[in-house]
This record gives sequence, C-alpha cells and structure tokens, in this order.
Amino acid sequence: MKTVRMLLATVCFIFVSYTAFGANYCLNCFDNIDENEKYCIVCKTKLSVDKLKNEEDQLIYAVTLSRQNYRKALDELREHYQSTGNQLRLQKARRELDALDKVPQPLYTNEGLGDVQTGTAFRDIEGANILLKDGLMYKKSLSKENRITAIKRLEKLLQEYPDSDKVDDAAFAIAEIYASIYFKDYESAAKYYIKSYQLNPDIKQPALLHAAEMYDKMADYNRAKVIYRQAAVYSPNAKSCKKAQKRLSILEQESYGKK
Repeated sequence: MKTVRMLLATVCFIFVSYTAFGANYCLNCFDNIDENEKYCIVCKTKLSVDKLKNEEDQLIYAVTLSRQNYRKALDELREHYQSTGNQLRLQKARRELDALDKVPQPLYTNEGLGDVQTGTAFRDIEGANILLKDGLMYKKSLSKENRITAIKRLEKLLQEYPDSDKVDDAAFAIAEIYASIYFKDYESAAKYYIKSYQLNPDIKQPALLHAAEMYDKMADYNRAKVIYRQAAVYSPNAKSCKKAQKRLSILEQESYGKK
C-alpha cells in the first residue's frame, strides 16, 4: 500500500505547476526550503544573483526529477507484485515499464556534449577537400604508421580550415581510426565522435551512438548512458535511435538491479 501511495504521489508530482515547484525548492540547488524563501542559506552566501539557476533550469530539473521518480516508483511496484506473487498486476507493471522505455525522453540541454555549433556557415574549400582526400586514403592503409599520417592530415584540416564543410567528416574519420584494432584508443575515439557532432549536429553518420559505444567499451557506464540518451533522440536515422534506446534501457535496468 505504501508503494501504491508513492506511485500516486509521483504521478501527481509530474503535473505540479512551476509555481508550486519554485515555492518549495531553492532556485539554485533545489534543496527543500521554506515556501516563503527563494534561496537556501548556503546559496545566498556563496552565489551572486547572476549565477543562480534561471527559470528554464528549474523546469528542466523538475521534468528530469519527475521522470526519475516515476520510473523508480514503477520499478518498486513491479518488485512488490513479484514478491507477493500477483502475476496479473506484475504483468501490467512490466508492460508499463516497457512502454516507458519506448517513450522519447529528449534532453533539453547538451549534457555531455559540450558546445554544439548551430547555424554555422560552412564553405567548400579546396585545401580542406585535398586534406580530407589524403587523410581518407591513408586511413585505408593496413599500416599503423600510415594511419597516424591520416590523423595528422585530418587534424591539419580541422586546425587550418575550421569553416570548411568537411570538418565533421574529418573528425569522424579520426574517431574511426582511434576506434580501430590498430589503436583501440576508445577515449580518443569517443572525443572525436562527439566533436564531429559538435561541429555539425546534422551529421549523417551516427556519431553520438558510436561515442556512447566507446564509453560502453571502457565500462564508463554513467557516461555511456548520458550519450546514449542523446543518441536515442538526435541520431540521424531510426535504426540508430532504436539501437541507442535499447542499450540505454539495458544499462538502466542493470543499474536498478544493483540497488
């Protein structure tokens, strides 16, 4: 019964207005405070007004917290029915959890991605095109030395022609080289996969999915989940989005299972 009440309270919380949210939480750290206050004592003394969370930050936090509480309550309800042997309601709880995993949950910030360029006017530059062609040629070689040369060519493109329309392709190619069996430098690969997306959010390759997979390989599952969440929304095709969401669901289920 306690779990059911928690579920109802959580669902209700999702529909709480911003006014109510702001009245009970510090506008900076979101700790519980008196309803007549705007900031907790610590934030009042440590932060200036211009550093305090704005309205958008508060709303994003409310949405994120609601999602987490809703999933947690559902999972606890599932465990309750499993322990009591109520198979009919257990199946209902499982179906709702499965449905929740399929609902798009976009992030409203570039969490984990750094600064993403939008509205940048890129140009077709001959010098950059030549460097990309050279870099891709060396990239095909089975020689590790030639692949290092490929990285140097592609890095030169990024440094000398930042407004080229080939910068995202160059960063993605560098990531592929680092991810290959010749290097297995997954950290560098992830960095450049993300960079390719930063340079061009409309990149045709599934850069975010590959970046998340690199962190997955390194067993940095918290970081992987952050990027998988982004990939599930911003990947260039439905197949990549679905793959990211599927792996994210597995990682999140494993996390709950360890609690």
